[in-house]
Amino acid sequence: SYQAVAALFNNTFSNRLLITKSTVQRTVARFEQTGSVKNRPRAGRPKTASNDDKNIEVLQSFVENPHTSIRKTSQQCDISKSTIQRTLKKYNYHPFKIRLVQELSENDYNRRIEFCEEMMRRFDGDNNFFDWIVFSDEAIFELHGSVNRHNCRYWSDENPHWMRDSHTHYPQKLNVWAGILGNTIIGPFFLNENINAERYLHLLQNQVLPAIQNVVGVAFNNVWFQQDGASPHFGINVRRFLNDTFPRKWIGRRGTIEWPPRSPDLNPLDYFFWGHLKNLVFATKPTNLNELRNRILDTVASITPE
Repeated sequence: SYQAVAALFNNTFSNRLLITKSTVQRTVARFEQTGSVKNRPRAGRPKTASNDDKNIEVLQSFVENPHTSIRKTSQQCDISKSTIQRTLKKYNYHPFKIRLVQELSENDYNRRIEFCEEMMRRFDGDNNFFDWIVFSDEAIFELHGSVNRHNCRYWSDENPHWMRDSHTHYPQKLNVWAGILGNTIIGPFFLNENINAERYLHLLQNQVLPAIQNVVGVAFNNVWFQQDGASPHFGINVRRFLNDTFPRKWIGRRGTIEWPPRSPDLNPLDYFFWGHLKNLVFATKPTNLNELRNRILDTVASITPE
């Protein structure tokens, strides 16, 4: 019955406006006549939402499609954008940004917990443990910029933590390696070709290792080296180099401490540095790869520990 539907709606959305039996009747009648619960568009300036029907229409639009925009809803519902904003604010709807993530398997969670427990155990034994870790990572800088998460928004009265996989590819790009040791940035170093185990080993031997030695000097034996489990990092010659250079002091796939797969959020380069760097580099669009390269170098040089 219409009364039962109104009661169910009010019970389900108790933090929002209450509707009446007559509101349900009008909504059903409109759907039967037009095939939509939305009011028919009218000519002229959009009207304001001054009644329950309009408020319901606004909320219904965002319930059906949380990824819609205020502008599109204004056009579809024939309601002014300012009124839609007031309605959303009144009923505690907020815009949330989408996070770009990698999908985790069931076993990944246990391996992440084991890793964190091991890291905390070592920190308890040496409070300076994290200060001696070289966290490392590679990132792709595309000439046309990165995924613009500012436009990937959705509206809801609570944050359901929706996510999108990040799979983009552009032919004009730079492969960049960087590391963080305490308050010091190691690099950045550039790879002119797609990275493989041979090129990665050459990078470690000829650029990364000398840069680390230049920073720490005679204290090199205190250094730990971290890398993720990407295929180029797992080459047998790469692992031999790490075993010889950082004996029992490297973190990664089959390292002294096993790095959990699909865990960029545990690496400061992934959860902060790359995003911060790209925001600065792409504040204005570079015109070519040489300009992009120079901008990366200049921007990294300007970053301070603060």
